[in-house]
Amino acid sequence: MLHQFIFKNFKSFKEEQTLDLLAASIKEHETDVVRDVMDERVLKIAAIYGANASGKSNAIEAFRYMRFLVLNSFTSIDGLAQYTSVSNWFEDEGIPSEFSVLFSVNQNIYQYGFSILRDKIVEEYLYLRDSKQKKEKYHELILRDDKGFSGMLLEEIGKDNILKLVDEHTLFISVLSKFKIKSINDVVQWFMESSVSDYGNPAREHFQYRRVENGHGRPDSPLIKLIEDKKEKKLLENFLQAIDVGIAGIDVMTTSFPDESEGKKIVTYHKNPKTGKLVTASLSSESSGTRKMLMLYVELKRIMTVGGVIFIDEMDAKLHPLLIRYILIMFHDSKLNPHNAQLVFSTQEVFTLSKENLRRDEIWFVDKNDCGESALYSLVDYVDEENKKIRNDASYGKDYILGRYKSIPRLKRTEVLN
Repeated sequence: MLHQFIFKNFKSFKEEQTLDLLAASIKEHETDVVRDVMDERVLKIAAIYGANASGKSNAIEAFRYMRFLVLNSFTSIDGLAQYTSVSNWFEDEGIPSEFSVLFSVNQNIYQYGFSILRDKIVEEYLYLRDSKQKKEKYHELILRDDKGFSGMLLEEIGKDNILKLVDEHTLFISVLSKFKIKSINDVVQWFMESSVSDYGNPAREHFQYRRVENGHGRPDSPLIKLIEDKKEKKLLENFLQAIDVGIAGIDVMTTSFPDESEGKKIVTYHKNPKTGKLVTASLSSESSGTRKMLMLYVELKRIMTVGGVIFIDEMDAKLHPLLIRYILIMFHDSKLNPHNAQLVFSTQEVFTLSKENLRRDEIWFVDKNDCGESALYSLVDYVDEENKKIRNDASYGKDYILGRYKSIPRLKRTEVLN
């Protein structure tokens, strides 16, 4: 489980920001809090609200950027330069961008992070929490700074040969992932099983849809694999009927394509209200909201099966507010989510922004100041203009729209602008 994600000097975020999924000491929805490794109290949900262009997507993009570099900086031809952060005018070229995660995997707690300055690694570290100590104590497995490389792992594996593979554009952990080292495999596997989806970017959403819909029958379609499994197909059909999109069934057919190749095609069944007979339809004929829900189902099904964390940008796009609430209920349900998978998502939808659906420490806001700098903060820590914290009986959604928590558009009448 992800405990904390910390980043600094990335896109619109100049100062250090912390997305904290460790539960606060509040008495709200206690069953939504789970006990993780070393008895840490961790949340399964983080909902990020904010105005357009406030920086919500940038917060999620920061994790995507970190994950990409961990998994690809060694194997990618261009290394860090292939995925360069977009600079902002206020960024100081002499200050590095920083990324750090605190998380649990395989009964251990790790802290891993690195700093980048002009596409060059200036610092990298990996710490392992001592499970025998009640108080927090960490062992230094890897440390990389201007003095070179050190740490317990290097003493064990012999660093001379391995360091020849590391340059200033490559993360050390990406190199070590090619060796059989348990702690390194733990960390890299955690990043591999985490995922990031963007439903606010049409190009990325189209790519995801093509992979799920699989127009030419590629065998790697995750949705086709689910449908061809009888048990999973039944669960999917139950889900589609539960969310009331009018689909009575779903199946896979072998078909011929214009290029004379054969492949598999997903079809849906709808019941004719007059005759009661099933009518076959192509997946492409379904509404964009229904297709998005199928894409989401594939992603959420995977993450809740294996555990881990999924970041979703603009999760509310094309979805009814009740479906968003339905997804939150799924993650909080220990039967549907037995491995305590976590969901971090950005949204503009305020229907679910209430004490009935979310704890105060599950609610996050992003606000941008007059200099264009974004800040990320939790409702549980927010202090209003009267220097008071927000009570748990407040009307979160109404107060948010009224601007009590900031993080809303600063609208002006057009005649004033003229």
